[in-house]
Amino acid sequence: MSNEVASPTRRSRAGGNRADREPETPTAPVAEDTDVDSTTAPEPHPELDGLIGTYNGLKTMTVDAAAARRLLAINTGNRRVSQRRIGQLAAQMRGGHYENTGEPIIVSDNGVLNNGQHRLLAVIEADAAVEMDIRFGIPRKAFVKTDTGAARSGADVLSIRNVSGAPQIAMALRLLIAYERGLPEHLRDYISNDEINRAYDRWPDIEQAVAKVQVYRFPPQIRSTPLFATTFLAMRAPRAARVDEWLHVLATGLEAHREHPAYVLRERLLRGVGSELGTRERQLVRFALMIKSWNMFRNDEEMPMREFRWLPTGRDPQPFPRVVGARLA
Repeated sequence: MSNEVASPTRRSRAGGNRADREPETPTAPVAEDTDVDSTTAPEPHPELDGLIGTYNGLKTMTVDAAAARRLLAINTGNRRVSQRRIGQLAAQMRGGHYENTGEPIIVSDNGVLNNGQHRLLAVIEADAAVEMDIRFGIPRKAFVKTDTGAARSGADVLSIRNVSGAPQIAMALRLLIAYERGLPEHLRDYISNDEINRAYDRWPDIEQAVAKVQVYRFPPQIRSTPLFATTFLAMRAPRAARVDEWLHVLATGLEAHREHPAYVLRERLLRGVGSELGTRERQLVRFALMIKSWNMFRNDEEMPMREFRWLPTGRDPQPFPRVVGARLA
């Protein structure tokens, strides 16, 4: 059934330190710095007031800021909220990408919010009005079992679409989204499954790039997410017909001299460049060196191995390289 909540909206924001999205304990309080004050009586709501604590069933409603505040007023015992998660959901709502997935906001039989605080806080953050399912009348004790199923990954989303090589493609798309936003600043951005799904719609030829890399027998130090991403960008840049030649030298080391950019890259990676760094930082260094190698190769440039590096820090830090001419629009 569908019942519209027609309530006035007003802008408000949520902030503060947050933890992760997965549930931890039914007694963890809502972060104290949200603007929902549970110590004062909430403003009356024409529809929700007659359902909370009395109705047992499902309602589909348009939830605006006023409705979200009314529901958050009964959020008296929940996990701590994640500001990153709120921001991601709010961005979806502002951009018109948020969808009612059928996963409901849950209100217990004794009138306490069991699930949905991040979505409700995002409605306030975005000053949005979105359709949501709300399930009333679930026992409060069921809180500890809510959201305990396996989380769906970006690879799962692509696999459902029958995308070949979904795990590799999902990781490459995640890196490409960060590249488009700007590296290294956005290396640790949260990137949602929805963003990965939409990136695949924008860049379906990533599947061809991954397949092209997988033709070659690369050493494990070289076959990686940065290689998939660099190959994709090179295939969208001028002189893309030379990608196979670059990949051949990188995979085999054959038919190239010691200052050939693909050969130099191969040797650097085989010697473990960045092995002392954390996983994401190591990935960033390898991605930068791969882009640098491709740019040099397509311009018929050479460089001795001792000079082939990317220096993001120090007296004269280098910006993260870009694949010259690559089209991402």
